Amino acid sequence: MKLIPLRQAQLKWTNCIRQKNLNRLKLLTFKKDRYVQFERNEKECRLIESGYLDQNIVLDEKNAKKLLKDAFAREFPRSTRVYIQED
Repeated sequence: MKLIPLRQAQLKWTNCIRQKNLNRLKLLTFKKDRYVQFERNEKECRLIESGYLDQNIVLDEKNAKKLLKDAFAREFPRSTRVYIQED
């Protein structure tokens, strides 16, 4: 796990849909008490959110980017640095 600036994490998070070789991307707060996670398998893409909201959403191509942005803004409102874990 690596600690990176928020802006860099946000760019990587919003572009994870287009990266076909990325299977899982998880962003955690500095205290590691909240996180958002993007998972891809051969059939579907998922957004898993744990923190202010606990939800597990199957993403479709139409509104995936908006859902990812909303989840990121909700879970990291005052963060300056986040942990990133990718597979």
